[in-house]
Amino acid sequence: MLKKIIFDQVKPAYGCTEPIAVALAVATAKKYLKGKLKKIKILLDKNTYKNGLEVNIPGTPFIGLEIAAALAYTCGEAELGLEVLKNVEQKCIDNSHKILSKIKIDVNKDYNGLKVNCIIESENIVQVIIEGKHDNIVHIEENGTPILDKPFEQSGALLEKIKDFNFDKLIEYVEIADNEVIDLIEKAIDMNTAIAEKGLKTQNNFGHVLDYEPVNIVQAAVDARMSGELMPVMTVAGSGNQGLSSTLPIIKIGEKYDDEKMKKALLLSMLITIYIKSYTGVLTPICGAGSVASAGVAGGIVYLKGGTKTQIKNAVNNVLSTLFGLTCDGAKRGCALKAGTGTFVALQSAKLALENMNIPCGNGIAAGNVEETIKRIGKLTLSIKNFDEDVLEFIGKC
Repeated sequence: MLKKIIFDQVKPAYGCTEPIAVALAVATAKKYLKGKLKKIKILLDKNTYKNGLEVNIPGTPFIGLEIAAALAYTCGEAELGLEVLKNVEQKCIDNSHKILSKIKIDVNKDYNGLKVNCIIESENIVQVIIEGKHDNIVHIEENGTPILDKPFEQSGALLEKIKDFNFDKLIEYVEIADNEVIDLIEKAIDMNTAIAEKGLKTQNNFGHVLDYEPVNIVQAAVDARMSGELMPVMTVAGSGNQGLSSTLPIIKIGEKYDDEKMKKALLLSMLITIYIKSYTGVLTPICGAGSVASAGVAGGIVYLKGGTKTQIKNAVNNVLSTLFGLTCDGAKRGCALKAGTGTFVALQSAKLALENMNIPCGNGIAAGNVEETIKRIGKLTLSIKNFDEDVLEFIGKC
């Protein structure tokens, strides 16, 4: 089951996954359209809308959900899934601007969880709904007649099934993962390292700030991705920034360790990240790259350095007890600094855990075991659900 979960939750993507979900819906709808475009109307949940407002669309200097939808209509390839905008060219960009006036995107405050409801009108009317997961198309209809209609499973059934495992089982699994899983890890190494190296070569990239490579490499990669670099990254639990943040620090530190051990540490980091997201939700008010993926990194580093199961769990607990409250105020370049902050805390937490030091039970949200701390974080995340609606008032305004 863990192998199925990994392949469901670890996938390549071009660009920020929220505007990419919008692009996938539009590109899918276009396959069924007949005649000249009249209008595109898209309704989104608060989180998807929030994460698409200030982030660059891959291969362009432009930000926003409208340009993502327009590019998808002019040159999107639905069969590529989260890589729908992989083949963006200048001609596509030029043509996309010609239809921007026909696109209207808004928030539906009644939507809970990730949801993209796209309706495109030409000679016929096509509706596509994505729900629960960025590439989970649950409904397609033409002129009111269903073409696809499958039950919506909250946050994806496979993501929920990771709750059937405890941390000991996750740690034990990395020792027996087969070659297909390791091949996926190797692809993640190649993709995520490549965009980090690109970021480090780019002027004014946030990866140049500090003389500390594990942090620099994360900030470089996230900044490059948020700035619209047309390169794939391996996502984890629906997020490219989580994918970068959960892997790159371990890749850098792992250069001094056995290669196979490093790959297993990466896998553990991914599994921990996915496990935590199963409790917090795919899109939430909490920063996944800064506070969730960094917890995965802490556990992965302790594993890499030969720590015990207890030390791995303590490292994760240290991060979560420290960084809960680091909020998500939308996808943008500043995510790089949040990811870097999480990396710092992950490295500190791992070092403390290896010295058998951890935040005591009862200190704030820290529980007696990491699984209980994660459940508490899931509950607290729900308690600040109004944050997403309130923060929309400020995004994009100086």
